[in-house]
Amino acid sequence: MSFLNKYHVHIEGIKDLSDNEHFIRFKTEGYFTKSSLGHFYPLLERLALIQRQFPIAPLKPSILTFVADHGISRANTEEHDSHETILHILAKPNYYLFQAEKRAFLNHRIVDLGTFNSDENNSTFWMHRGQGFINARINSGSANFAEYPAMTTAQCEEAFAVGQKLVERELYSGVNFLVLNSFGNGDDIAFFALFAALEEKSLLELWQADCLITYNLKFIVDLSKALRKHPISHEPFTILSFYGSFETAALCGAILKGAEKGISLVLNSPMSKIAAIIAARVNPKVLDYCILGQKGNLKIENDLFLKKEPVFLDLSQTRFKEPINLRSHLQLLQDLLVELGYKM
Repeated sequence: MSFLNKYHVHIEGIKDLSDNEHFIRFKTEGYFTKSSLGHFYPLLERLALIQRQFPIAPLKPSILTFVADHGISRANTEEHDSHETILHILAKPNYYLFQAEKRAFLNHRIVDLGTFNSDENNSTFWMHRGQGFINARINSGSANFAEYPAMTTAQCEEAFAVGQKLVERELYSGVNFLVLNSFGNGDDIAFFALFAALEEKSLLELWQADCLITYNLKFIVDLSKALRKHPISHEPFTILSFYGSFETAALCGAILKGAEKGISLVLNSPMSKIAAIIAARVNPKVLDYCILGQKGNLKIENDLFLKKEPVFLDLSQTRFKEPINLRSHLQLLQDLLVELGYKM
């Protein structure tokens, strides 16, 4: 299957704990009732199955945020100013994000795989950034998929390998609960293009279903015509090369590696969710290890996992862009794990 022939992806399904008396007691409401735990009940159940044990081991969380810009974002607008890219904003000294992380005791690594900002090619930009920033640039944004495939096969493979290596690095430090996040100019329209290709729909169909209401009809019609130049494919990484960007490929690599190693994966952005669907075309068992960070606010975002009952960290539509918000949910979850341990 394309360059994946080079990789051996072996993923074990989550283990049945029917022989674990503590898990049986938990399932029969011997510790808490389902109603008292709310959405935390299926979350705790999934964590036990992923860890293959009950009681559940304490969580050691970390965040990986992959950043890359999409060439399609330049199709209908003027070129972005190099000082207004997401990564440049995140790089500002004393930015609140890192202050929040310091208080939250969360490791957060932001990985630049290919933003438009040329400043980030300079070594001085990366000096004193510490381990919070990782320069893994492949190109200055992906190609405009209205004209060309967004990535070459080589670029897709390189980004995929970055995601795999960074997950291995997190595992080496003992992480067992990995939050996967992403940002990028144009990632919204790329998300819909990937969804349409995977589900064999057209962008016009999605627009008519009110999924693309932020775009005018002429742009959608023109883009739909342009996309017809790409051949129809059922191979997931060919579709990814046509319409994704470097952060999407890195997310696919991270998800497959994380599932292979048996850790919990929290999908915290629309693109991380579409990357999980692409990874599931390679091995459906990856979805056993995926937890949705939140319900999301895109209309089709919650339909992606209809074939698999989704498990949520939070039921709101708020994304955990600030680690301090993520910390409050993790702390509550950790407290529940401690309480369960006391009851045994």
